[in-house]
Amino acid sequence: MKKSEILSLLNKYNMRPKKSLGQNFLMDANVVQKIVQAANVSKRDCIVEIGPGLGILTKELAKTGASITSVEIDSWAIPLLEDELKNYSNVKIINEDALKFFPPSGKYKMVANIPYYITSPLISHFLKNKNRPEKMVILIQKEVAEKIIAKEGRLNVPAINVQIFGKPKIVAKVSRRCFHPMPKVDSAVLEIEMFKKPLVEEKNLKKFFKIVHAGFAHKRKTILNSFIRSMDIDIKTAREVIEKCGITVTARAQHLTVDDWKCLSNAIL
Repeated sequence: MKKSEILSLLNKYNMRPKKSLGQNFLMDANVVQKIVQAANVSKRDCIVEIGPGLGILTKELAKTGASITSVEIDSWAIPLLEDELKNYSNVKIINEDALKFFPPSGKYKMVANIPYYITSPLISHFLKNKNRPEKMVILIQKEVAEKIIAKEGRLNVPAINVQIFGKPKIVAKVSRRCFHPMPKVDSAVLEIEMFKKPLVEEKNLKKFFKIVHAGFAHKRKTILNSFIRSMDIDIKTAREVIEKCGITVTARAQHLTVDDWKCLSNAIL
């Protein structure tokens, strides 16, 4: 869809992009197709789409015959979506905050063009939900996507938060010029292929993430100093736990592997 077509559509429904909602509407049809292809959508699928906006991606998803549930927080966009998608009986539009939306029971895939300001909370909301998607394909800020796919030796909190649940990869980089209004940064299409179960047992996830956040709380400190500063633990106990996991006390959080964090989580009472 060309910029002129988007402007015409906005004028038709007396709408303007809302900066408060992080609305940047995707114009590039090639990127839309890459998202649909990455999600590998078939008519047997149930799709939860977050932030349909003007319904451009929604239409392409609907054409596959899949069952689509589109969650849109902007009440002003609902009449537009209902009108533009009226010929697709397989689309259900819900006016709700995605962070308060709970996915349906059964298998589903999540597809989204996520506003930058809720990227981390929204990813966390779906990954930590009891009914996680089989796959997530999300259009997010490129810098965030690159953090999420970080390899061992350069891990960070967003990367660990995702890589515990699935395998992320960037399938396309998207210029800021592909949006209206044009954001200040480029984007990327991130695909997350979920594991059948998390790398950490469900009952231990809360404790695991508490340990990870404590370890990264002081980036320039060693893991030993970070634990002493961020947790109710003395230096002797902290040293023993770290060495028990085969980690040098001078190591920094970003140098640890996911297995290292799992060991620390199990070792700290």
